[in-house]
Amino acid sequence: MKKYIKALLICFIVVFNFSGFSQEKTEEDAPKKKNETKFSEVVNTDSLPASELLKRAVNWVKLESNRYGKTSGITTGSKAECTATFPVKPKDLNPEVDYTGKITMKVTIECKDNKYKYTVSNIKHVSTSGKTSAGSVDNKVPECGSMAMGDIVWKKLKGAAFKGVGKVVEDLKEGMKLSSTETQKEEW
Repeated sequence: MKKYIKALLICFIVVFNFSGFSQEKTEEDAPKKKNETKFSEVVNTDSLPASELLKRAVNWVKLESNRYGKTSGITTGSKAECTATFPVKPKDLNPEVDYTGKITMKVTIECKDNKYKYTVSNIKHVSTSGKTSAGSVDNKVPECGSMAMGDIVWKKLKGAAFKGVGKVVEDLKEGMKLSSTETQKEEW
């Protein structure tokens, strides 16, 4: 009888231990979503229909700026999108790293009655030479590597990118205040 009790006890312990090794997905095992840097805000307006706000957004996308360029303007449904591009270069006389190139970002404007939402995302750096392209500002280490671009230079470049986002948002808010019939005339 003692042999049967020992055998049952051993079987119980073995089964209990194997259940602890079962393959359950935990939060640590789940694939982590990449945290993409996005700047977004919902701006309320005074009783304006979505169609008027969309016209204002399209006018802003078409409007040229002296501080940055806008390309790839697209309008779909209640959304207007474009890509803003800033030139960037080192301010030092003899820089450690020559990262001269451009910073690009995607600007999306979604319109609903009485409000619109802008989102600035996909912020990237591309160098003219191609040797010191840093890629997305979400990277901890630039695409060109930490040997080609040091930590301090990478932080300066990110700061320049975020400063550019501020300029775009400022211009966007001013452009959305103008009526769709108030288009600026070209001076030639």
